[in-house]
Amino acid sequence: MSKSIVWKFSQPLSNANVLDDLEIDYCFKMESDFKEFIIKNNAAYPSPNAFDKPRKDLVLSNLLSFNKEDDESVYSVINLFVKNGKLTMLPFATDGFGNMICIKGKQILFWNHENGNAQIVADSLGTFLQMLHE
Repeated sequence: MSKSIVWKFSQPLSNANVLDDLEIDYCFKMESDFKEFIIKNNAAYPSPNAFDKPRKDLVLSNLLSFNKEDDESVYSVINLFVKNGKLTMLPFATDGFGNMICIKGKQILFWNHENGNAQIVADSLGTFLQMLHE
């Protein structure tokens, strides 16, 4: 990723196995590059943080924390994305307005909390991060 993104206020994971445990508990496979990204930037705030897909003027406010004890953690919203005991997509960031940025396979999706619809934003995490701008 050639674009320089500054990640502020990242927090270390309180449990080294939390991502593996999440995969097992929710039958959801995460790509290794995504896991590395979360380990390095857990709960961080990016700068720049704007993106324009699926519509203009969207923001990535912050990454959700993968620490169960944190207030704004993935565990506080994950059940919105479980169907028949299986996680359909994993929320990992918020726009600050109740919408979520999620990952499913390699794809990054924008989930609208008002209608529950998810739209593809990028085909990979790297592509999504390249989209971020001032």
